[in-house]
Amino acid sequence: MRVLIKLVFSISFCILSIRSSKASPQAPDYLIVGKDTLSIYFLPLNHLDSLTKKEFFKNLSHDGSDLRVSFNLWRGYQAYWQLIDQQLYLVSLKGYANGNEILKKTFPNHYENGKVLAYWFSSYLAVAKDKMLKWDGIFSRTYFKEEIFDFKNGRLETRRIVDNYIPVKKGISRLDSNRKHITDTLFKLVKEFNWKKLSDCDCDDKYLISINAKGKISNVELIPYTNNKDTAQIEIEDHKKCIKKFKRKFKELQFDIVRWHGEPYEEKYYFELFYTVEGELEDWTR
Repeated sequence: MRVLIKLVFSISFCILSIRSSKASPQAPDYLIVGKDTLSIYFLPLNHLDSLTKKEFFKNLSHDGSDLRVSFNLWRGYQAYWQLIDQQLYLVSLKGYANGNEILKKTFPNHYENGKVLAYWFSSYLAVAKDKMLKWDGIFSRTYFKEEIFDFKNGRLETRRIVDNYIPVKKGISRLDSNRKHITDTLFKLVKEFNWKKLSDCDCDDKYLISINAKGKISNVELIPYTNNKDTAQIEIEDHKKCIKKFKRKFKELQFDIVRWHGEPYEEKYYFELFYTVEGELEDWTR
């Protein structure tokens, strides 16, 4: 006697992000460089100390109209920034008739000639020089090619062009448009397992995979179905055999390199696997 087993697999595969059904894409701030006004998906005002930030929002709310919160502008403002003499300035607030008064009240010791030096800002801004490569579904995004502006206390220190997508010879594309190809590649490898043996450890669950800065799968981990710490740990222990096999099977895969604003970037995906066993007993003696 032998049981004929028909395995039906399904892999759900999508980039992990903070997207949700309630999330809406958020509008950018703007950076003026020379004659160009550029969209930036960075919020330098978020780098303010807590007291100044509190004062800023208090002054926004006292503008004489409701705080401009909308589905695509949760923060309630859009700021215009300008690069002047190698320094970053906050120059206006879109849609606020009394924007200058708001800036003057918030930064009484730094407001001068209608602008405020971004003395608190020691980070970077990235400006698109090509089409979008990746985004989180709400705000943050990176592009195939970008210009990076590095600041320290509001003063420009470096300005450089970076490439964020590096094709690798025989590498698997990580472009969103080719996500189906990634799914098919994993699916093909998963189907090669001996599922009759693997069924003993019940591998049909959700798994998180990490693709590191070198384009290799660096980790595979179970996504527990429960938030209970003890129960989740039991689930993880039960799936160690499956995870070990996945890691061994996926270790030779090579993906193209993706960077985020020119920096190493680890991309996380999840895949969900389930199988059903169908069939009937048949006499295989001949």
